[in-house]
This record gives sequence, C-alpha cells and structure tokens, in this order.
Amino acid sequence: MNVTLKCSLFTLVSFFLSFALQCTNIGYPFENHLGTKTPYRIVSNKSFEKVEFEGCTPRKIWMMVRHGTRNPKISLIEKIKIRLPEIKRLIVENVELPNDFIRNRDLDLFRKWKNGLDHDDKKKLTHEGEEEMLLLAERMQNRFPQLFDNVYSNTSYKFKYTYSQRTQKSAYYFTTGLFGRATAKDVWYPEPSRKDPILRFYKLCDKWNTEVKKNPSAMQEKLIFLNGPEMADTVRDVNDRLGLREELLTLDDIVLMYEMCGFETAWNKKSKSPWCSPFTVDNLKVLEYVEDLKFYWQDGYGYELTYKQACPAFADMMTFMQSRIRFPRVTVYFSHSGTILKMLAHLGLYKDEEVLTAKNYEHMSGRKWRTSLIDSFGSNIAFVLYGCGSENKLLTLHQENIIRLPACPDTDLCDINKIEEFYLQSFESCDFNSICNNNIRR
Repeated sequence: MNVTLKCSLFTLVSFFLSFALQCTNIGYPFENHLGTKTPYRIVSNKSFEKVEFEGCTPRKIWMMVRHGTRNPKISLIEKIKIRLPEIKRLIVENVELPNDFIRNRDLDLFRKWKNGLDHDDKKKLTHEGEEEMLLLAERMQNRFPQLFDNVYSNTSYKFKYTYSQRTQKSAYYFTTGLFGRATAKDVWYPEPSRKDPILRFYKLCDKWNTEVKKNPSAMQEKLIFLNGPEMADTVRDVNDRLGLREELLTLDDIVLMYEMCGFETAWNKKSKSPWCSPFTVDNLKVLEYVEDLKFYWQDGYGYELTYKQACPAFADMMTFMQSRIRFPRVTVYFSHSGTILKMLAHLGLYKDEEVLTAKNYEHMSGRKWRTSLIDSFGSNIAFVLYGCGSENKLLTLHQENIIRLPACPDTDLCDINKIEEFYLQSFESCDFNSICNNNIRR
C-alpha cells in the first residue's frame, strides 16, 4: 500500500510532525492553523495511486463532501468592506514600519490590497473551490476505477446537494472531474431541500437547535477563551509588531484579520495574504483554538445530543452498503461543515481524552480535535465496500486518507458485521424524532 495512502489524520494531529508534513505538503507554517477556512490542498491526500487489497474487490462507495472554498457570509463581508480598509490605512501610514517583523514586502502587499467582495458574493463557491472538487473527483476516480466510471449513468451514480449555491456548484465541478464539462451539465439531481434529513439532519432537530445551537452556554468556553490571557497577549503582540501606539487594534479587529488571512490563503494558492503578516505561528495557534472550542461545543463532542443526531446519515450509508441491489454503485452527497463534524464525532473519531475548555489550551496542544485538519474546505468522509471472498468489508477514508474506525482499530478493512455491531444503536435504533424531541409535524 502506498505510504501516502496509509497516512491517517490521527497521525497528522499527533506529535509526529515530520510525518505530518510529508502527508499534508504544508507550505507556509501558518497554513496549518486556519481552522475551518483552511484550504483543502493543505490536508488532502494528493496521491493518484489505485487502492487495492489482495483478494478483495471494491463494490460500492458512499461519500459525504463539504463544499469547496467559498466566500464569507454577508455580515463578515460588511466588516471586511468597512473595517479592513481602516486597518490597512493605520498600517501603511505608520512611520514605525517597516521593522524586523513587518518588512517592505509586507507593506507592499498591504498597499496593493483591495476588497473585491460585494454583497452578491456571499458564501459563493470560489475558483479554488471549483478546483478542489475537480481534483478530488479525479483522484477518487484513479483510486477506484471499478466504481467511478467516466461514463455517466443515472443508475450507477447518485448525487445530491443541499439548498445552497456552494454545494450545487461543488457537485457540478466534482462531476466535471469525473465526466467532463459536456456531460456534467446533464447530470441529474433530486430537488434540494432546505432541511435535508440526511445532508443537514441538524436543521430538523428541535432539541439540538434549542439546547445547543441557540443556547448561549454552548459558546461559553469560546467566549471565556476570547477574553482570557492568551488572546490578550495575542492582541498586544500584534499591536506591538505593527508599531501601533495610539489607535490600537481591538480583539474584534484581530479576529477579523485572522479570518481574512484564512479566506485569502484559501482563495490564492500562489500569493500570501497581507493579513497573515502580523501573526506569528503562536498567535495563529491561539486563534485556531478559538475555532476549535466553538466547533467542539457546537458540532462535536461537547454535547452527546450533537453527535447522536447524526445517526440518519450513518444509517443511510449502512443501508446503502448492505443492500443487495447492485446499483447505484456510487453515492456522493455535497453538504456542509456541520454535517462533517457531527459525523466524525458520531463515529468516535478525533476524540481527545480530555474535554476542550478555555483553561487547558497549553495542555491540549497535541489535541486530535483540530478543525484545521479535520474540517477544512472540501473535507470529506468516504466508505468503500469491498467484497473479500464471502465477506464484506468497509474501508474508511477521511480527507482521502485511510483511517481506522474504533470498531476495527487494528485493520484498514473492517468487517461490515463488526461495524454494524459496534454502531448498532446508530443503525437499527435510530429514532431521530425521539432523540430530537420533535413534534411530528413535518
């Protein structure tokens, strides 16, 4: 088996940094600490090698894909349009710059920087997002040529996206990578739903929306950390580095700059964003932890309800794999960050022994739950069914890397009966309405 394919994301988040660098092809150090705005090229497995296991034949594949790199939401675009030009002015007009940290080349980038976003651009898939999907499809087709036929058939393939431009376009460019542009425009999709029970199950979970999504206490750890000593040091460091003495940047300014650093890094693989320049890697690690706290408590292990409600998506995968019906061979869903993270937690992946809190930042430096690695733009989970003689086994991929489920920690291919037994309640006892305290009204 190819070494690159054998790299697991558990390895990436462990202490073996040198191997992690080999697996992820990290360029600038800061690119590895951008949270959910991390471009997929940083974490993706770039190997095109065929995945083969002796005595086994791939029969089906099921994928859940987060949309590719997108533009910011409308509220962030507003901040970018109004506040970032003001911060740019403070920097380029500062007589104390350049210095040992902010060089002339950084100032040149700031001088040339312009906001190219308008309200109509909100959350739209970008060119980088298009390319992420194209390349993902091409690599998967090369790895599993028996499944990803380059001739489109409505019986062999099932594609579905949510009610958003970014997932619809992600699906289009993924199918373009498989079949070419002429065929991709004719691929059939079912009518998208704003609250899809598989692709966005959490939109239908009344209890989660009340007790987690809209519950201020779910963001308590993030808010405590934002107002804690690590963030205060980061704000002071950035102001000192920029030589600002009177009109100081605020906590909100620093977070805004970090977000723009992430977006522009994702959009432009060949050029560095000026908004990354004021940060050290240590600063970025602190800001990354803010993201990790948010998504740990909102979409991860913070509340049992959050990941238990993902059972419809897991059951959809298992039903597909266990069906005796041969077609479709390929199911690919295009969804969102919230779906990917809840599914990872549902599967028991990237779970730390300790809970992430505002108080244990230093102690959790080697944590598994790092959104930069597990929930970049374009993140994906795939299950591949193999027939191995009389046995059916599942291969699990995350970010195109082979990972091992808790049900089979010692082998890449896991007997499907073991998975069914391990996740029995997720498969046979998935009473979504009961889990979510839903009134049956839909």
